Amino acid sequence: MQTRSRRWHIAGFTLGEMLISSWIFLIIFIGVWVTLQIFGLRVYTLGATKMSATAGAVKVLDHLRDDVREAKTVYVGNVTNGDPTTFNDYSNILTSTNIGNALQIYSATDQVPPYEIYYLDNSTATNYLKMATTADGVNFSTVTLASYITNQIIFDAEDCFGNILTNNYNNRIIRMELDFYQWEYPIGYIGGANGLNAYDFYRLRTKITRRLID
Repeated sequence: MQTRSRRWHIAGFTLGEMLISSWIFLIIFIGVWVTLQIFGLRVYTLGATKMSATAGAVKVLDHLRDDVREAKTVYVGNVTNGDPTTFNDYSNILTSTNIGNALQIYSATDQVPPYEIYYLDNSTATNYLKMATTADGVNFSTVTLASYITNQIIFDAEDCFGNILTNNYNNRIIRMELDFYQWEYPIGYIGGANGLNAYDFYRLRTKITRRLID
C-alpha cells in the first residue's frame, strides 16, 4: 500500500505586504495624533483667550463691588460723549427709572467730593468702560477698565425682587452687566472675510448693595 504525502498550505503575509501594512498603520496613527494635537491647541487657545478677555472684567467687578459696599451714596445715571462731567442722575426721561450707562459713588458725605464715576465711553468706535475719580468735582483722573462693550445700559438699581426702582431707596441693589465682543484667537490668524469668525461673545453680571445702611 502506497502512502501519499500531504502538503499543508499555510497562508501568510509576504515581506512586502507587511511593509505596506506597517506604513498604512503609521500614517493613520500620525494623522490621528496630529489631529488630536491641533484640537488640543485650539481648545487651549480658546480657553486662554476667554480667561484673558474676562480677567480684566472680573477685576472691574471686584473693584466696583468694594466701592459700592463701602459707599455713602450711590447714584445711577448717564454720561454723554464719554465726558464724566456730564453725569446726570435720572436722565432716562422716557421711563424715569434707575437705569443708565454710569454710576456715581460717594465714599464720604453725599454730594461732596471726592467721588468716583464708572461710565461707558461710547464716543469712539470701540466702547470703553472707564472710571473717573475727582477730588474737587472739576478735575478728573480717568482710567480704562474694559473695552469692546456692546450694551449701552450697564447699571440699574433694583429692589430685592429684581424690579427696577424709580426712587433712591436706601437699601436698593445695584446691578451691573457687561456684554462685549473680544478676539477669539488674538495670537493667531483667522481666515474669512474681515475675520468675522474670529470674535466671541462674553457677558458678566453682578449685583451689589451697600454694606452699611444709614
